[in-house]
Amino acid sequence: MSTYQETTLKTDQYELESLLSDRFVLTWRHMSVVGLVCGLFVLLSFTPLASHTTWLFASRGEAILTAGQLPATEVTQSLSQGMTYRETSWLASIFWAVVARQSLEAVSWATTLLATISIVLVSVSLWQATRNSLLTGLGIVWFALFAWAALGLGSPLLLVLPLWITLILLTLRGTSGTSLVTSAATIAIVWLWANLDASFLVGVALLAAVWLGNSVTFLVQNKYDAKKLLQDKTFRQAAVTLELSLLATLLTPLGVGLWAELFASWSLAQAPLDITSIAGASWLIAIVLLGVILRKQRGTLPMAEVLTVAVFALASLALASQIVWLAPLAVLVLLPRTQTVLGIGSDPAPIAPEATTETEAKPPMLRFAYTLGAVLLCWIAFAISPLSQSVLGGQPRTIGQLFDNDTPIAATRYLRENPVDGLVFAPAAWGDLLQSPQGGQADVFATSAMSHLPQQAKYDYNRINRGETLWQGIADRYAVNALVIDKKQQAALLETVRSDHSGWQIALEDDLSLIVRRSGK
Repeated sequence: MSTYQETTLKTDQYELESLLSDRFVLTWRHMSVVGLVCGLFVLLSFTPLASHTTWLFASRGEAILTAGQLPATEVTQSLSQGMTYRETSWLASIFWAVVARQSLEAVSWATTLLATISIVLVSVSLWQATRNSLLTGLGIVWFALFAWAALGLGSPLLLVLPLWITLILLTLRGTSGTSLVTSAATIAIVWLWANLDASFLVGVALLAAVWLGNSVTFLVQNKYDAKKLLQDKTFRQAAVTLELSLLATLLTPLGVGLWAELFASWSLAQAPLDITSIAGASWLIAIVLLGVILRKQRGTLPMAEVLTVAVFALASLALASQIVWLAPLAVLVLLPRTQTVLGIGSDPAPIAPEATTETEAKPPMLRFAYTLGAVLLCWIAFAISPLSQSVLGGQPRTIGQLFDNDTPIAATRYLRENPVDGLVFAPAAWGDLLQSPQGGQADVFATSAMSHLPQQAKYDYNRINRGETLWQGIADRYAVNALVIDKKQQAALLETVRSDHSGWQIALEDDLSLIVRRSGK
């Protein structure tokens, strides 16, 4: 006979209570945003590695790990020996070297995870600022279109992009005051960024622009009373934070030399932004939203936000490569401001108010149904992606699936299996992979770091690249024993070599590349 009291069998006297907090109650709107992020994650995980600069940094990192010190010359090009070189991305180089040591697949995984971190940071920050799932979803799509090319890059940029997003949130979210914790976090981010990549100047420029914008706003609100500005606690703390951040950039192996190298390598010879491209269209959207904010804003203009977005928008228009810095800045600043000036409301509360009388209906019991659906979407995205191989098993992807169609896979495999005794001339963009330990392991004429070559070597590289008939004489001068020709981008050189390659023999040819070697070499 059961020992339970009969009254315990009356289940109508009991009610199940959820263990999770109401903060985890999601609606279909939230689940849609989660599904969007998961879709981008899967898309990124299957995006082929399009950038070869990963292998450039991996080779530098290998040299640092082997020697235990920063290299004094550009290690990816033997012709750079004797040229002055300063390693400004030593920490990022070590990171990619460690990742590349694992496998080629690991490089793809790292690229996917770093890009996804940036997307998640943007989505979470947008939700916290707008509490509107539609605006959050639109912001995620806008950010992805804005910076998709950069998200596919395996380079220091992917390492510093989350730092850049965090710095934007620290400096522009709640600019009415600056806490000691925020200041310490800002200084730490700038210090870490300075050790990862020389692009830390972008972060310093943001701090200076925000400080200047807030100062102008304060002066306008206080009838241009400079004395009162100098006595303002927030102004002084922001100034100290900026000063300490500048000092933090000196806490690197190069010290002041980092700034010297930064200014020495600075160049305005970059392509302007193509307005007809996807990134250009995203730039136009940012300008339109900025105009709407300036037109509809009531009261004092958010000078810090307007100034930073305007400065970076103008910079990216003149220098297309800077668009990656504008992308999260425009999304995180302009969308919440647009919501405010247009009066767009937040999402409805996900939980119905508590019933005040017994006759009123109780909240639905399955309040976590969409939360479970969001978790299921995350699991499905992980299971579909190649990252699940370490947990669920499966066949690793082939090299052809890892790289895009413009990567010289056949040429890389050939050089690895048939080493060349001497220099290998190849397009500089291909040189990164061809010289890397994970690639062809060849001694290439030039890589994407060809700016560190002697001036005469640059001149001779361009002469061969243009397909001049004297290419054999230049090859003799540098002891070049093999040429890897890009059949799409080096049509003139391809025609010249085909017309006269006496003393040379065709070693390999496919749809993408042609390899010729000296006879007997």
